[in-house]
Amino acid sequence: MSSLPDAPATLRLSPVEWEKILVEHYLRSDGPSGSTPLTFVDATPAEIATATGFENLNEDLAQRAFLTHFSRGAVRSWLSGSLIPSMRDAPLPGYFRYLVLTALVSATDTGVGASHNFRIRLGQLLNAEGQFNSVSGVNALWEELVGWCDRKRAAGEPYRKVLLPNYGNANLIGYAVRIAFPSWRDRSALTQIMRRLSPATRRSPERLVQELTRGRYAHELPDAVSLALSDFQTALRARRRMLLGHRFWRLAQSIDARLAGERGEGRECWRLEVRFNGYEQDIARLALYCDDGRVDGPVWEGALHELETLSTEVLPKPLFAALQHGVLVFTEMPGIVWRLDEESPPEGASVVVVARDGSIADRWPLNTEWRELEGHWRRSARMDAMALTGLCSRLGMEPAGRVHLVDLTFDGGVKTGRSTWLGRPGFLPRVMASSMSTLIIEPSQGAAGNLEIEGQRPCWDLFTKMPVSGRWRVKAQELDSETEKVICFEPVAPERWEFPELPSRLELERDLIVEDSSAETALVPKTRDDAFRPPLDDILEAIYAGPSGGWSEADLISVLQPAMPHDYFVWDFLRGLAEAGWLEAVVLRSWRARFWRLRPPCLRDLGSAGVVAAGALGVLARRRLEDTAVSLGGEVEYLPGVSSWCVSLPLVRNVDAQELAKETNWPLRSALRPLLPPAPQCWPVEPRSGAGRLVAGLWSFETGIFVPPERHRSVQPVSLERLVRERGDDRDVYRVTGEGDDFVASTRTVAILEAHRRLRVPLFEWSDGKFRRAARSGYLPLEIARALVIRASSTSGPLPLADGTWSYAYPADDETSAWVGRTLGYAVRVDRGASRHDLLDRIIEARRSGRRFKWYESMHS
Repeated sequence: MSSLPDAPATLRLSPVEWEKILVEHYLRSDGPSGSTPLTFVDATPAEIATATGFENLNEDLAQRAFLTHFSRGAVRSWLSGSLIPSMRDAPLPGYFRYLVLTALVSATDTGVGASHNFRIRLGQLLNAEGQFNSVSGVNALWEELVGWCDRKRAAGEPYRKVLLPNYGNANLIGYAVRIAFPSWRDRSALTQIMRRLSPATRRSPERLVQELTRGRYAHELPDAVSLALSDFQTALRARRRMLLGHRFWRLAQSIDARLAGERGEGRECWRLEVRFNGYEQDIARLALYCDDGRVDGPVWEGALHELETLSTEVLPKPLFAALQHGVLVFTEMPGIVWRLDEESPPEGASVVVVARDGSIADRWPLNTEWRELEGHWRRSARMDAMALTGLCSRLGMEPAGRVHLVDLTFDGGVKTGRSTWLGRPGFLPRVMASSMSTLIIEPSQGAAGNLEIEGQRPCWDLFTKMPVSGRWRVKAQELDSETEKVICFEPVAPERWEFPELPSRLELERDLIVEDSSAETALVPKTRDDAFRPPLDDILEAIYAGPSGGWSEADLISVLQPAMPHDYFVWDFLRGLAEAGWLEAVVLRSWRARFWRLRPPCLRDLGSAGVVAAGALGVLARRRLEDTAVSLGGEVEYLPGVSSWCVSLPLVRNVDAQELAKETNWPLRSALRPLLPPAPQCWPVEPRSGAGRLVAGLWSFETGIFVPPERHRSVQPVSLERLVRERGDDRDVYRVTGEGDDFVASTRTVAILEAHRRLRVPLFEWSDGKFRRAARSGYLPLEIARALVIRASSTSGPLPLADGTWSYAYPADDETSAWVGRTLGYAVRVDRGASRHDLLDRIIEARRSGRRFKWYESMHS
């Protein structure tokens, strides 16, 4: 290293680290500089500070840290042309940081004196004596970068196209001089002007252009900035909106971010998203996003009562004002998500209002039905945005239609890596661009499959009937400009090798008290050849590809819901995966949020019948199991569940169980059945009580769902209540009254079973080797359900019916059905004289009654 100005040890990045962060900042199309072609390089110290990722890094310090990592000998070798890249297609160019250095020569005012001579300024930056004359290879090195990016793009990798300016007469250094924008003088002059403007003006493209084109600024704006501003103004007038990467707007945003940091102003781009989940859709999970390019994901997540406690340092000012009013207006977005920002919903949009008791929404003539949320909050039904124009104006929301600059982006889907998504039908991301764009998608290197674009601008859906793979180039053409990005698809998710321990903030849901167990003799049903066919295979792979720490329930529901055959079918489907050992539900100890985690694979030895594999098994895990079985002289078959919507269990025949466990590195576990006293002695003791909670719903034995108290008409000697905390800061509890002492449980499953047991109305009926549900919802306890699955080597789950609805079923032979009957008593019926068709006829007939309409109506209200 040279004796260049030193930098603190915390900023002494290695040459490879500098190369990597600069390539990601400037060259990658999925990086912060966007996907438009690279026509300029902002190498000002402020931009270099931003590229490092260090918060509030001083510009001079950033420049010192950047210069410190260079040696004069290496700079001389690269810029003179005596050193050329050894690998033309290396993962990193290896020389890009030297090109940024050449742009810094024009972009900085620190350490370069007053000269405008490139060689003198470079020499002063490097603390060299006199001017730095070894620059004969600068233009050639820039041209080398063009070729490197083109080759990466041809290979389908996400890099920007580099368009070099005309170097004029400067055939050695012309590219470096002319591609640098802005210079330090440009940035300084525009900063002084924007310092006098309000944040609202700085952050609005239209208002900023109108302000800066006033005659009063003509003598203050440098020529380079004036030209950039004029080009930006022309593009706006032509109604181009994909301008986030325009050199003027990039400079303006960078200056605004610095000014906001100096003054402690709120970030300019924010949105609050909410998803309603839970069985009753009364749990609001919120996520606050601040689109400043520094945080990938929400800056905060939580419940409504937690949102109210956030400080003004975290909350954007308009959102803080909305909370003061007690009214949040959310616009419906794709993916079952609702979004709030500072602009009114556009005409024709659907909205919901989330309002606090006593807010101005109480005095506004809103023709809607309200549903209680947590505490003093409630939400409206879906409404037309036009009905809320006056209310939005009263709340200070900006009128719809202001100019929004956008980039080509991807939204939704299931990500498996950077710029990479799972390429399965029904789980592809959407493409977002401007409303004037024309979208084209082309296969790139290694692409396989058929990918089509559907939908209407500015949000397009990607569609395929079969899995797709490889890299694809997406182009958005807007008038005479074109923006492109590369998106990569994987038809299968990487195999999970690690399954994190349960964090202390989460706990498993528990249905029963299990103190001991006994050895179980597993049965082996017939195998089948059609295991894991679409759409089930696609759905399971999407779940498997989720976050390593588990899916939040709201996110998982939004991903799965479009693939489900019915509304609310998703709850039965998830329960089936939990009972099959694929997933487990965990809840936050602090409030009602629930998460779904993958369960690690395991093996169960069935003796001479073979070895069953259980747990979450993606495609690659199953392939490895099959390959391992073959290598050991065995074979894999699949054991079906009670319906095509149930997971199949792999059965490995003709192998030694211990050897298979060793080769797969999956634990070998015994088949066990829990030893349980009869209900209610087996129910967990709940420390919570109903004190301080409100009745949010009453169980209807006729329809098999919870209904609001004001809609409950049935009078029974047994009552089941759903109780919620007013603040929503704890999970629901359920209280059963009548036919004995009051019983309180925190698990919905146990409470429903106990209510049916007391009233002697069976929730499940057994016949022909299956328990079938006779109501709209409800399950057997998880421990019992898993024992039935282990015994039968067949999974439980939703059971489609002939009338288009569905029930829920468990495999159970004579012996296990009797065990369930002894344990759960009148909550189940074990009628060995009833035929399968008689039972199905009774269920279907019940579904055809008038109660079915009430069920759907109450669910959708």
